[in-house]
Amino acid sequence: RVSDEAALRFPNVVFGSLTVFPIFLLAAAFFGRRTGLIAAALWAFGIGAVTYNRVAKEDTLMVFFMLYAFYFYIRAKATSGFDQKTKRRNYILSGASWGLMFASKYFPHYFGLNMLYHHFFKQRERRVGEPRGNTPKLFYAVVLVVFVAANPAFLLPQTWTYLNAYSGEQLLTHHGYLMGETLYDNVMSKSPFGGTPVYFYALYLLIKTPLPVLFAFVAGLFVLARKWREPGAAFMLFMLFFWLVPYSLTGAKWLRYTLSLMPFVYITAAVGMVALTRGLLKLLKISREQRPTLTSAVAAVSLAFFIAVPAWAAFLAAPHYALYVNALAPRDAAGYYFPHDELYDDGLREAIAYVAEHAPPGATLAHETPGVVRYYLERFGRTDLRPRTISDPQFDVAREVAPVYVILQRGRTYFENREEMEAVRASFTPEHEVVINGVSAAEVYSRDVR
Repeated sequence: RVSDEAALRFPNVVFGSLTVFPIFLLAAAFFGRRTGLIAAALWAFGIGAVTYNRVAKEDTLMVFFMLYAFYFYIRAKATSGFDQKTKRRNYILSGASWGLMFASKYFPHYFGLNMLYHHFFKQRERRVGEPRGNTPKLFYAVVLVVFVAANPAFLLPQTWTYLNAYSGEQLLTHHGYLMGETLYDNVMSKSPFGGTPVYFYALYLLIKTPLPVLFAFVAGLFVLARKWREPGAAFMLFMLFFWLVPYSLTGAKWLRYTLSLMPFVYITAAVGMVALTRGLLKLLKISREQRPTLTSAVAAVSLAFFIAVPAWAAFLAAPHYALYVNALAPRDAAGYYFPHDELYDDGLREAIAYVAEHAPPGATLAHETPGVVRYYLERFGRTDLRPRTISDPQFDVAREVAPVYVILQRGRTYFENREEMEAVRASFTPEHEVVINGVSAAEVYSRDVR
């Protein structure tokens, strides 16, 4: 029997896996098939990609369609103006991909970045007498039609009311992101410097990217910087810059957003890997007779170091991929800097199961995950328990009539519940702790349950 959790994650796992194809196509269009294959392999085994494609969020679909949108638009621009049929087909495919991307997630800035890049960087020089390669109106029409067809709810007044409330931060029931020992505001209104630190994503790349990939990425940046006038290098540098800088300056940050960054990181790393391998071959000064054998040997070593080693790291981190840290991370860094994104309620099911097994009838269960708790209490046959949310201003866990159980999660520390969590740890009885890879994922406390 397939578990509910596996069934929920399965669609994203499928689309996340299929993303190797647009990554290959995009990288190959700029840098050749070899680089494309390496970039696809880095995505397939990349611990960052594996981690956040398993989270049942919309980012997976957005990235899948966004990469296809980039690719087909590039193909349209690279196609001769004399071949209008192929050019039009690529514009239609790109427009359809953009429409599906918008339907997956309302992030229109990627569309703007695509158009801005192509305004400044040309994919090919126009030949004498060749028709101009302006983007046809058909492209924009396809974007709109596909978007509305895939997401007709966008036209409903209720959707716009919700969007207005969401963008105005009126739907927040709690806020805050615990990073290390500091609780930061994690809302857009605190941009650029009042929210989570600007080094949030840089720290993620530094300590959560396998070292061979990080090394190849840095090498790739040097290669791209030297060739910045070329379309492929310009595209990668453009997208990396306009991802890292704006996202780092926003007040609200989440590691799952990096799913749209990692394709550019992996393609850049693939460029670096190819350059490093070629550089090593030049240093060895191989004779013509030795060239076939040694070239194959160097390529095998390169693949083992840059792809197999990170893949093995991902295998060892399974199934708790998000807790992976590399050798650059301080000791005990797993679950410390990004507890919310590293645990994502990992261990909560086990904590609820413990309460369901031990709590007397009618006991109160204080927590921070209403939907999850309701689901598992029903699944475990304990609908008699009374779930309450700690951060609810109408609820005071210290004054709740006993018996009371409390589930605390470090990753769900908010400004609205921080004092209550400290009070629970100080005055309630510790009952149970769910530990994952040495990291405390969930703690169960009780009061007057005997």
